[in-house]
Amino acid sequence: LIELVEIPAGSYYMGSEGKGENFDEAPSHKVNISKAFRMGATEVTNAQYELFRPEHKKLRGKNNVSTEDDDAVVNVSYQDAVDFCQWLSEKEGKTYRLPTEAEWEYAAKYDPESKTYHKYAGGSSPSSYAWYTDNSQNALHSVGTKSANALGLYDMSGNVIEWCQDIYTNYGSGNPDLGKDERVLRGGYYGSAISAVKTTSRGSCNYTVKQPAFGLRLCLQ
Repeated sequence: LIELVEIPAGSYYMGSEGKGENFDEAPSHKVNISKAFRMGATEVTNAQYELFRPEHKKLRGKNNVSTEDDDAVVNVSYQDAVDFCQWLSEKEGKTYRLPTEAEWEYAAKYDPESKTYHKYAGGSSPSSYAWYTDNSQNALHSVGTKSANALGLYDMSGNVIEWCQDIYTNYGSGNPDLGKDERVLRGGYYGSAISAVKTTSRGSCNYTVKQPAFGLRLCLQ
């Protein structure tokens, strides 16, 4: 059902400290991805999600977004995404889940061939790799229609915003109550400015909210 890409273990610096970055991207800090994992090559599509929840088809085209089988599914809350992971795990006898925020950023920015980390998921400029405000015509697109990043993942920047496992908090805040009902969203979407499709850009929303830009990508450990 889901095409998966192997993501190697490794260490990297998460976040950024450059001028003009969002306050919640700092401080940059070292993170260890201790085990290799697999991640969906694309965002989950309407056709894939509707095997789990057929009634979701009535939301296709809502707000003129996401109408085709191969379009990234949207109007999916964090809880919907978790329920889909659980359903697929039971169906296939494997453990599917959402990526952690650290895994997501690592997979988006890491280039194993050059051993470098990119500002956008694919390279120095997002135009070849991402649907965002400058090139999307304010429309969501079918998955995998831009180039993949160095690890073979499509649409890590732009197209739809992707839920991560984590409760949202500022890096290093030490405050477990900050955003306790907020879950992390990553990657920006088709209507995002270029600054919001960086590999370090962060977003969040209440775990119950569905929006025409909220979708998901799976991991398998």
